Amino acid sequence: MRTIKNKSIKWWIGISLCILLFAVIGGFAYFKMRFLMKGVQIEARIDYDDSSPIAKVKGKAPNAVYLSLNGREIFIDKDGSFSETIILLPGLGVINMEARDKFGNTAEKKFEVIYKENTDVVAFNENKIIN
Repeated sequence: MRTIKNKSIKWWIGISLCILLFAVIGGFAYFKMRFLMKGVQIEARIDYDDSSPIAKVKGKAPNAVYLSLNGREIFIDKDGSFSETIILLPGLGVINMEARDKFGNTAEKKFEVIYKENTDVVAFNENKIIN
């Protein structure tokens, strides 16, 4: 009876190549499917002009198939980019964004915006001033 110690060089090379092949296939599969682990994410910012109540929400939501701004669906490019114009009302306003990917994973982003007529607009996200 032959043991592992008594195997030939040819056998060891064959086993090593099989292990290497499975490692390469596993690495490639992980690289292509890593977005499943991350899920959907929203990266957004608010661009505005101080003299106008009109603001533009821009950003990216990679892997999203559905994106809504204050409950209204907005369109996404192939790469996940979006741009939507909103009108700010005087006082405190809340902008809610929700994204969903094809596997049902969701993400939310919330902006609190203070707009005073004839003054600057201030946007908050998670207690940090972002504009």
